[in-house]
Amino acid sequence: MICNICFKMLRGQVGRQWRGSWDPSFDHQPSLGSLQDSARSECFICRRILEDMPPGHRRSKHVSSRQKPTFIAAHIMALERGDYYRLEFTLHGDTHSQSSLGTLLLEPTSLSYHDLEARPLTHSAESSFESNVYTPTSTALNSTEVLQLARYWISKCMSDDHENCPNKDFSNRFIPPSKSSHQMEDDNPTGSGSRLLQKQASGADSLMSLNPPFYPTRLLILGPVDEPFVKLIVTKSADGQDSNCLTEPKGQYVTLSHCWGKTGQTFSLNEKNLGVFQSKGIPLKELPRTFRDAIHFARRLSQSVKYIWIDSLCIMQKNEADWLQESTQMYQVYRNSYCNISATFAEDSHHGLYANRDPQHLWGEEVNLNTKELVPSEFRVRSGGGSLDNHGARIQRCRIVDPSHWERKVEAAPVNTRAWVLQERLLAPRVIHFCEDQIAWECRELDASESSTDGIADVEVKFGEIRDRGRIRLKSLVAQEYGQQDSSSNFEDGAKQAQENWNLITEKFSKTNLTKPKDKLIALAGIAEQFYGKIAAPYVAGLWKTAYFASQLLWLVEPLYQKPKFFHPSRRPDVYRAPSFSWAAIDAPQGIRCGEIQEEEKLLIKVLRVSVQPEEHPNSQFGLVKKGGFIEIECQKLPIVISTKSRRTPEGVRDDVYIWTLVDGREKDARMHPNVYLDSPEDDFEHIRAQHQSSSTWLVPAYKNDSGDLIGLLLQQKSNNSPHFQRVGLSIIPRYISSEKEIMSEAWVDENGNFKSLEEEAIAKIVEKDVIQIF
Repeated sequence: MICNICFKMLRGQVGRQWRGSWDPSFDHQPSLGSLQDSARSECFICRRILEDMPPGHRRSKHVSSRQKPTFIAAHIMALERGDYYRLEFTLHGDTHSQSSLGTLLLEPTSLSYHDLEARPLTHSAESSFESNVYTPTSTALNSTEVLQLARYWISKCMSDDHENCPNKDFSNRFIPPSKSSHQMEDDNPTGSGSRLLQKQASGADSLMSLNPPFYPTRLLILGPVDEPFVKLIVTKSADGQDSNCLTEPKGQYVTLSHCWGKTGQTFSLNEKNLGVFQSKGIPLKELPRTFRDAIHFARRLSQSVKYIWIDSLCIMQKNEADWLQESTQMYQVYRNSYCNISATFAEDSHHGLYANRDPQHLWGEEVNLNTKELVPSEFRVRSGGGSLDNHGARIQRCRIVDPSHWERKVEAAPVNTRAWVLQERLLAPRVIHFCEDQIAWECRELDASESSTDGIADVEVKFGEIRDRGRIRLKSLVAQEYGQQDSSSNFEDGAKQAQENWNLITEKFSKTNLTKPKDKLIALAGIAEQFYGKIAAPYVAGLWKTAYFASQLLWLVEPLYQKPKFFHPSRRPDVYRAPSFSWAAIDAPQGIRCGEIQEEEKLLIKVLRVSVQPEEHPNSQFGLVKKGGFIEIECQKLPIVISTKSRRTPEGVRDDVYIWTLVDGREKDARMHPNVYLDSPEDDFEHIRAQHQSSSTWLVPAYKNDSGDLIGLLLQQKSNNSPHFQRVGLSIIPRYISSEKEIMSEAWVDENGNFKSLEEEAIAKIVEKDVIQIF
């Protein structure tokens, strides 16, 4: 339902105000208190607005006599593509000068009332109809209703309807024998899915003999629903060889994704209790609530599911050797599971899966929209700006679509801020998310929730714009291992697409959190192993040594802006993790942004040598790297000074913007250049400033994009006259600020402002031998 204020605004355009725009604007709610009252009365729209409002604003219902009253404004516009109307809300007042609260979309349905005279503004004028849609009624997530929906999604995923998802025979698929970690050949056979394999083999029995199903080293036997304990089994010895004394598992297993919590795990596997867990089992009453709920749900999910894998109960805690061994199997553990159960909303292992909820909050809502003067801007120009509705209002029945639903319920939920969980989501064939008030579903072909059981709208609101098919479906980024395979596609095109997908994953991964910063590359190793089959190139500390390697060096760390100040929270870890040219050398809560993927021939730098050695432990190709890694590049370089620029704000003068200037004595080069993105100002800037007199900071022009912007690496020389540098940032010189001739010597560019050959410029080295001693 919606409140009377929203009903009158949408149906009768009550409260409309002129705010200098063709699109109708309205005074929606007169105060925060009124908004809260409507939300409490179960108004679908007002409740959604309140969810997006900053907590500090929600608590404020009154203002002083010297302040302008706080009120909510609404704006409705027709999108140019014609299949949605946009409903946007802003917060106004002395301290909230037009702050955006959120955006909803109104999608026209098949039930529309065109060219009708506007009806009286009463609720009786609303047309009701029966809809065959999922309408939950259960008040908790442990209900049979929720379980049945999860089973329905699984059955659809395993059916022929989902051609790109693994079916029930996926565990019997044929996989060629693994190559050594140093072989850089394509390991991705065409058509590895079981559907295709059934055409290539004589039957499941022959496939089973070729490739027995994978099982993790340890599993928990689920047992009956009312069993008061679970037992641990060991499927193989530590060295990976099967033994007669080990348990041979039969059946499917599920995995659990969860947050350990700030207080640490209170119950886990160790060398002392291993024998007890195997012989006597683990009493459920001693387990955290999340574990108990996951076991209860898994026991009811399917008769074929016999086991559950939980990291803290299946990996030896405080045993470095066992952890390293098991962490290298994460790729196989998750990809071979029946499904992943995710405690998505739980902040720790004691929160549980089974949240209570008001089921009516999940019901969809439809409204009648008065479309008078709601015309796409492009059409207004062609029609001369006249109104299209001269014979009365057009009432359009619309379904309310929340474009940020998936982001709020899943992407931004606590468990998905964990770095380790990203690979769990990507590698598992399907994920069941337990959110704050509903379950959600994720597989290669469908993202869904109890609010949108048939699929989440493939639209996204980004930087204030509605982007059709703009929402990135996470599981669509990983290389396909099953289902229909396109054998006719060009391998190079596929490799470039895989590289672009890797960059998107990298950007998302860089925003996640790790309890132990040194685990950054290990937490990504499973995904890297999966991508290796498609990219087919050496893996270099988070980058790939392909034809696009040089362009992968052009990542940047953007500052955070919280009015009126810029913040630079990125830091270098206290322990060595990666060479400075890799994004993995930086911890940036705001994430990193990858550069445009380009072949090296289009860049202004040339990579001559890459020397990064993996640590010596199993599957080290995708994990930790040794100190001393470096790349050798051929480039042009310019001596610069990096400094801060003062700017005035309402709160005083701030020095939170970085600039650079050339220092080779040319008068025309005294220009200050902004758009400086330092990797970690907190760690690097004081050292950079202390070395100004020796001109130890350099700009290396690296790429000129199609817009004419020049992108350059910022490097710090380790010592005078040394060929060794380290990366400290990146700079973008927009075309409108300066041409290449104003930045560099005329000897380096031709008469058209294009860069000359790099052959005459000296070779520079960026060598990272001991980052910790430097930083």
